[in-house]
Amino acid sequence: MNYQEKVSTRADVRALYEKVKANPAVARYRGYTESKSYGWDEEREDYVKCEGEVWFENPAYDASFVTVGEAAGADAELLDEQLLARDAEITALTQERDAVRAELAALGEELAAAIAARAAAEEKCDTVCGILTGLKAVLETVLAYENA
Repeated sequence: MNYQEKVSTRADVRALYEKVKANPAVARYRGYTESKSYGWDEEREDYVKCEGEVWFENPAYDASFVTVGEAAGADAELLDEQLLARDAEITALTQERDAVRAELAALGEELAAAIAARAAAEEKCDTVCGILTGLKAVLETVLAYENA
């Protein structure tokens, strides 16, 4: 495993080195700024600065070291199976999401059609109300003529 951390002072580089040295699972490390990489030289008791992305070896690295929670051997195969199961679950959920989106789009179209039908019905209602108002006026005129 590699480890990197942003650094800004000599003390940051030294602290990074001490942190990495305390973890035998870390093979290589680097302190970095925007354009440079930093490591620690224990013999010189000073930092090493390089241009670009450069990784430094951890003197305490132990390839056989297994961190807590890290799988090895048969456990790694179980993790592979779990990953495959998760991939299948993700695929199923993605398909379900796509189906829900399609249903939502169809419902949106139905809603738009229902809103248009309601607007047409309101327009007819307004037209009928206008006709009835005109008929009422005619009927009132006829009744007024007969009563006169």
